[in-house]
Amino acid sequence: MSGEQEQALLIEQATRWLVLLRSGHASHEDLRAFAQWRARDARHQQLCDQLERTLGVFRVAQEQGVRGEQLQRTLSAAGASRRRVMRGALVGAGVMLGAGLLANRQLPLDELTADLHTATGQRQRINLDDGSELVLNARSAVDLDFSAQRRVLRLRRGEIQLRVAADRRPLLVVSPFGQLASQGGRLQLRLETDRCAVTALDASLELVTLAGERLQLPRRQQVSFDRFAFAMPAPLQGGEGAWVDGLLEVRNQRLGEVLDALRPYRSGVLRVDPAVAELRVSGLFRLDDSDQALDVLARTLPIRIARRTALWVSVGPA
Repeated sequence: MSGEQEQALLIEQATRWLVLLRSGHASHEDLRAFAQWRARDARHQQLCDQLERTLGVFRVAQEQGVRGEQLQRTLSAAGASRRRVMRGALVGAGVMLGAGLLANRQLPLDELTADLHTATGQRQRINLDDGSELVLNARSAVDLDFSAQRRVLRLRRGEIQLRVAADRRPLLVVSPFGQLASQGGRLQLRLETDRCAVTALDASLELVTLAGERLQLPRRQQVSFDRFAFAMPAPLQGGEGAWVDGLLEVRNQRLGEVLDALRPYRSGVLRVDPAVAELRVSGLFRLDDSDQALDVLARTLPIRIARRTALWVSVGPA
């Protein structure tokens, strides 16, 4: 069992115990069994402490008129619906366990201090003070530093599309791998694990890596780069900005890349077997219904979608 699967199991176990204890139907045997479970593992103790400090899962239900007995029946319901209830309650309560906390799947907690941010499955369009228009993709975060002398936007996470308003001040977009300068027009910037991808939609861009390498990217071109160097620029294929309208348009792309685009729209884990990650995909998918997109992929490719829980989905060979 992987670390994330084990963690999801621990959260489910702890939630079941605490709801039972507050349902009014816990027996003395239940209390003894819970004490033994809690003492069995330091992680059990940690998670119970966090749940008991917040107790949001119970307050939310009680405020809505849901009795303890109803919560217990809900936890006894079949698989996916029960887990969806628990996930929503835990996210609402802000319960955390290590680096893979459930709340962080809904809203990246390390980005809450950003000037602008979006949660899982959320896009946001913002008009900036200088007249520029910014669109944040799901699970994205930026900081703004606009003054009389400069315009700086720092991408901390995710993906943005930016229509740069003409101004005497060039607009700088800064990332962990380098920066770009734009005098106007539309651009896109996406952070990946070890690099950054830039798209010049309708105006050229000046790019520089952290190591000082420079590139003039012509309009209708795209390029990726890390801290040291640029890849070979390539022409746009079309559909690069479709996500702004909630669509994922792909043309002969790797399945792994398609699933990467779906992940910001899912609260749980979406894994892909390397045996199918290189399959080529073309099509148009709705980002706001990622389950439907996965089903379409399963009907058109030799793959199988395994849904172990609402929070754990694997894509592998058929």
